[in-house]
Parts: sequence; C-alpha cells; structure tokens
Amino acid sequence: MHERVARLGGTVETRSGPGVRLRRRQLRSVAAIAAIAALFYFTHERGQPTEPEKDRLPLPQNPPVAEPAEPEYRLSRALLGRGGTLDSGLEKLGIPWESRPELIEALGVHLDLRRLSPETGLSVARDAGGTLLLVACRPDLESYVRVTLTGDSASEAEPVPVPVRSTVKTAGGIIESTVFHALSDLPDSTFLTLTFADIFQWDVDLFVDPRPGDRVRVVYESRHLALPPADLPPFGKSGTQEGAYLGVGRILAASYDGERARSTAYWVEDDGNSGSYYDNEGRSLRKTFLKSPLNYRRISSAFTHRRRHPITRKIVPHHGVDFAADFGTPVVAAADGRVVSAGWQGALGKAVRIRHGNSFTTTYGHLRGFARGIRKGAVVEQNKVIGYVGSTGRATGPHLHYTLSHHGRAINPMTFENPSAEPLDHSLFPRLESAKRIWMPALRSIHLGPMKAAIFQPPTLSEHPDPTS
Repeated sequence: MHERVARLGGTVETRSGPGVRLRRRQLRSVAAIAAIAALFYFTHERGQPTEPEKDRLPLPQNPPVAEPAEPEYRLSRALLGRGGTLDSGLEKLGIPWESRPELIEALGVHLDLRRLSPETGLSVARDAGGTLLLVACRPDLESYVRVTLTGDSASEAEPVPVPVRSTVKTAGGIIESTVFHALSDLPDSTFLTLTFADIFQWDVDLFVDPRPGDRVRVVYESRHLALPPADLPPFGKSGTQEGAYLGVGRILAASYDGERARSTAYWVEDDGNSGSYYDNEGRSLRKTFLKSPLNYRRISSAFTHRRRHPITRKIVPHHGVDFAADFGTPVVAAADGRVVSAGWQGALGKAVRIRHGNSFTTTYGHLRGFARGIRKGAVVEQNKVIGYVGSTGRATGPHLHYTLSHHGRAINPMTFENPSAEPLDHSLFPRLESAKRIWMPALRSIHLGPMKAAIFQPPTLSEHPDPTS
C-alpha cells in the first residue's frame, strides 16, 4: 500500500504496513524518553536559577528614546580690519542696522569701543532659519565678550576667557651686536626682546652694556589655544583651531652674562596673583632708578668734571649724561616722584625736574615738549612718559640731558649704587628656592649655538614643588 504525503509543495513517497508501523512506534518511544531525560536534566540536575542568575535573565526592554538633536546653527567670522569699527564689522556679518545699536551697547559694557584694533574679531551664530542666536567680539588674545540673544532682544553680555595651554621653552644666544639680533630667529623675537629688556632695565643697559660674546639665556612660556569654544572669534592672524599659536607668555627665568654686566632673574608669584623678578639672593631686580630714562642711539656726552662745551668751546664740568636720540623719542621718569618744575630753564631749554623722596632729584633737559598732565606738583610713577626729545635751549642737535642729584650734588647716573626696591618677603623665599631648583638647570642646559627654541620638561612636581605654591 502506498500513500503520498504533501510536504512544502513537493511529494515524499513512503511505505505503509505492519513492519513499518512497528518501527514508527519504536521511534516514538525513543523520542519520548529523550524528551523526559532533557526535562529531568534542566529541572532536577541544574535546579532552579540562583539569585545572581535571575538577575542576569533578560528583562523586557523599553524601546530606546532618541536624544533630542542639537539645534543646527551657522557661524560667521570676520575681522574689523584697518579703519573698521564695531558697527561696520557687524554690518559686514549681515546684522541689520536696527539691531546693531543694542548689540553695541551690550558689548560696550565690557569693551573700550574706542580702542578696538584692526585685529579685533567678531563671530555671529544663526539657526537654520537665519534667526540670530549670539554675537561675540574678541579684542585681544586672552578673552572675548559674548552676547546671547533671547527672543528679539540681547541679553546681558558676558566676558569669556580663552582657554590656553602653555609649554615651557628655552632659548639662548651669543651677542654679536644686540640682544635683539641674538634672539631674532625666535617666534615673537621683538616681544621677547622687549620683555627681556624690561626685566633687566635696572641692571643692564641694553643700549650700552652689550658687547660681542655676551651670553643671553631665557626660559619662557609658549602659549597655544586649548580646546576652543565653538563661537570663538578670530584675533588677527591667530587661528581658532585647537593648538593655534597665541604668542609668548611669561618669562620664567632669564640670565645675562656679559663683560660689563651680569644678572639672573627668577619670576616669583605672590599671594595676590601678581609677582616680580628676584635674583638668587631674593633681591628685587627692580631698582629705585632706571638705568636710562629713554631708548637712545648712543651717549653723546658722558658725566665728567671737564668737558669742552660744543657751543661756547669753554672747558666746564658736564654733570649729567647726554643721550642722543631722534626727535620726539619719549622720555620717562627714572623713578617715582613729584614734579618740582616743568618749563623753560635757561640753557636746558624746556626741562622737567622731579624730586624722589627727600634725597634725590632728576632733571631732563632740551625737551621738545611735555607729556599731558606734566606740571608742577604732578605725581609721576617710574616709566611714566614725561616729555619728548628735542633740541631746545643751548643744544646742537636732538638729545636728552639727564642729571641725577643726591642731596643737591650731581652724581654719575651710570655708575652710582642704585638702591633696590623692596626685597622678597621672607614668607615667599620657599617659592624662590623652588623656582631656582626648577629653572636654574634649565638655564644651564641652554645651548648657545645657533638660536633655536627648545621645549623644556620641568622636573616632576613630586621632586620640585610648583614655584607659585
């Protein structure tokens, strides 16, 4: 007997009869035994799941909830450029005229709008529909101001610091002509040279003292942009991407080793988030009087008791120093003091006389004119501009006649023992010692061949604590 069984659209031919039925019953019995054995194994041999296993049993999951998408926005950036104003910059970025006054007023709370440089940058963010979201203005490398708009009006402006990452670098050179030439191959060599000159201006006259073969060493911070905010505006040629170079930071240590002058300086921070430079003994590099009160080309006439006057041809004392300089070169106060007189003083022409405490006076002669606010009784600080180089009075050309007197007696300003400013407070000496432990090896390790900046890895803080702590 035959039967056909339909299976998935095809046919399988089977046989039917007593023998076949017996074999089927045997197969069913084997299958039943196997099922019972499996059930026994899973229920009796393994037992019920333990508590930890229960914890691992799959639980019903809620369908994942989609995170709300951040609103899309478009960012535009621009620089003010030469002759540009904040108003013209906003116009350049498509801000309509009726919206600009409120934005300018909000930004002006934190910005001096009269002093914005051509390098000042702007950024403007709009949503996908073109609605203005925020405006930012960056007047310098260190910070910018952000105005967030709510509805149709500008909310309060907020200053935002620019995130900075600093790397410590070292550099050094051998002077052939000037300090600037020795450092000229470095990035921002002009700024680095001027800062170096400011540190040593009381001990090293960089216009007179340098001699070929003198050695310059400096440890300084190189600043780069850390992870920037999305709305960061540009500033000049500085980029807005992470790692963009932001310039030279603080000089941490420096030394000048020359034929006429030697000095080493370490930056020590005080408790007021400020600080100053001190030598190895804790003496301040800042002195009572500047080495010279202007940037000059040369000394045209030194301090002497016998000099033939270039006009009268008589041999007379020259109790001062003549600094030859260009017309209009700014002249600064050599020390803190009070103006005793400012006006015409005979052969000195237009001159300023300043009293410093009870012992010293300084005189600045042959000026072309006086700085604003310089008059009798005015209080001046060291390095404040008091006038400009000229040739008034009895003079053959533009120069500054500078006299320093002590108790009414003229002394040589280039050789006298210049009193130091306040020494380092005793409580801050551990910071000086820490700075010396870190930066003295760095100064000594500087290669004095062709000028090249090198990255310096300070010792671990576990060995040498932070000099500012």
